[in-house]
Amino acid sequence: MERLERMPVPVLPTFVGALTLSNVYGGMGYTWVRHLTMWAATVIILLYVVKIVKFPKTCKKEYETVVPCSLYAGFTMVLMILGSYYFDYVPALGKGIWMAALAVHAVHILVFTYRNVIKKRDINTFVPSWYVTYNGIMVSCVVGGSMNAGPVLKIVLYYGIIVYFVILPFMLRRLVTVEVKPAVYHTMAVLLAPCSLCVVSYLNVEQNPNQILLFLLYACVLASLAFIIIKLPKFFSFPFAPGFAGMTFPMCIGIVATNKMTAYLTGAGKDSWAALTGQLSGIQIYLTSMIVGYVLLQFLIMALRTEPKK
Repeated sequence: MERLERMPVPVLPTFVGALTLSNVYGGMGYTWVRHLTMWAATVIILLYVVKIVKFPKTCKKEYETVVPCSLYAGFTMVLMILGSYYFDYVPALGKGIWMAALAVHAVHILVFTYRNVIKKRDINTFVPSWYVTYNGIMVSCVVGGSMNAGPVLKIVLYYGIIVYFVILPFMLRRLVTVEVKPAVYHTMAVLLAPCSLCVVSYLNVEQNPNQILLFLLYACVLASLAFIIIKLPKFFSFPFAPGFAGMTFPMCIGIVATNKMTAYLTGAGKDSWAALTGQLSGIQIYLTSMIVGYVLLQFLIMALRTEPKK
């Protein structure tokens, strides 16, 4: 129970990344990887539910802290992906989980906005992890194609694109002008997530996407990916901490964005461009597998570590 109470919030977005990566491997034919990851994530979600029920004061304290609060969105994001997984076996259960997660995430956005934008603002806690809350709801578009909820997905899609571009200039200005503290340094990697979610959601939901908007969004993906790759030595110069989770989901959804873009370019007859993005996807899978594997292993070590007696 003590270990459960200490389970860090960043475990949730880490498993969003692991699930996304497992879907990538599943698409390559490695279905066992996908099944094992889905089952592991189911266990993690159940454990986190127990944590919320058993230790409400601890969870309340986490939720009242801005950065962990923004990462609590990972809970509903995991549920969305699990809903799409279980939909294949029990459609009513899967869709119920997916819809409930979507609704709870929407409420979370409203609560987070009231607390951290309307009620009070602090530039030091305004970090890219906010995108986990504001754009994380777009996971519903990434995995919800079979849910027969087209109008809902369109609303989420255009909300996500608008909120991404609204927040982006303020976020970039903040990162350039205000020092990012070591405790939240790895949240800078989250910049890759919202633009990647926008690309994947746009191609999933819209039959005839606007090329200018699509290429603009994918240019943001490429710029954010380059930023992360340049920053990798600095990211790994820190001792491991739960904040490393900031590198996981963004890198994973970045793969999906590149794969989707490759398919789009192929269909549009731009074979030479598709060949480039196809090779980039391989590099992304290679890097991302190392990063996610490292973070998951470190979290496992943390979970099994015996705390010294006080």
